[in-house]
Amino acid sequence: MNDLQLFSIEIIKELEKKFKNACCNKTAEAYLDCALLIKHKLKEYEKKQATK
Repeated sequence: MNDLQLFSIEIIKELEKKFKNACCNKTAEAYLDCALLIKHKLKEYEKKQATK
């Protein structure tokens, strides 16, 4: 697998954890957490790519 595939799998696993831990009444909060997680992960990925 290439770096992008591994990066995508890492995000999916973390999103799954967020949704499994989210209560039904906190769906909007879970979506927000996921959006912030993706933003954070993309920044990490960009930094890794910039150092290559």
